[in-house]
Amino acid sequence: MNNILNRKIKNILYSTFITIFVLSTLAEAAELKCTYATRLGEPFLMRLVSPYPLTDVTVRWLDKEGPLNVAFSEGKYEASMLLGTDVKDTGPGVHELIVRYHERGKFWTLRHDVKVKPKSYQTQELKVPQAMATPPKEVLERIEKESKLVRDIINAVTLRRHWELPLQRPVNGIVTSPYGFKRIYNGTPGNPHRGIDFRAAVGTPVKCAADGVVSLTGDHYFGGKSVYVDHGNGVISCYMHLSEISVKEGQFVQKGEVIALSGQTGRATGPHLHFGLYLLGNAVDPASLF
Repeated sequence: MNNILNRKIKNILYSTFITIFVLSTLAEAAELKCTYATRLGEPFLMRLVSPYPLTDVTVRWLDKEGPLNVAFSEGKYEASMLLGTDVKDTGPGVHELIVRYHERGKFWTLRHDVKVKPKSYQTQELKVPQAMATPPKEVLERIEKESKLVRDIINAVTLRRHWELPLQRPVNGIVTSPYGFKRIYNGTPGNPHRGIDFRAAVGTPVKCAADGVVSLTGDHYFGGKSVYVDHGNGVISCYMHLSEISVKEGQFVQKGEVIALSGQTGRATGPHLHFGLYLLGNAVDPASLF
């Protein structure tokens, strides 16, 4: 009788140990830290944190996917990514964030729903040369080539992360045209404004928002003289309507470094700087990140 009782006690203790071990293991597994709700056009930060080494971390958001590098700090491994929604291409509703990673000899998948709430934006009427409102046929091929080139650049996802928050404000001028404004050019509706415009006299030094590699420079029909910088992990910044460009493609630049001078090139109603921020290809409102 005692032997039977002892075996039962041992079984209970063993089962309890296994249960505690499993719960402890699960409790210490990677944790996904991310908002449950955001508004259309606004950026947010996603963090994957674990006491165990993380490898092969990838994020899928709004049908776009990118790899993340992992940092070790204060006894924990962490992979972070800036994400957001695009006022032009994203609709309100619930969107799924999928994070895949390798930890403790196994591949894991975490799924997280983010509710994107609608946000209303004002309408802005602008007067520009008619060729900038309805471009003539002879420049349409140029515009398409430039658009494809820019699309490839803003959708690029490089592994090494260079950015840190807060971002550097590129110029000190006030915001003259916020993100999201519904623009009408000479009475013709255009795309919503997918960046922010700063007041800046011609020749104002333009500073880089974060460390990164210059991925594109050029003189474009709408954007004028422009610079695009790849900050890693799907974060791309752009600077448009410049008068002079001080950097070259492939050059590494630092946060706060002067990369250009502001101007009035391309489709511009006056001297200013257009600053845009793309996260996994989505143009977001960068105002909250400075």
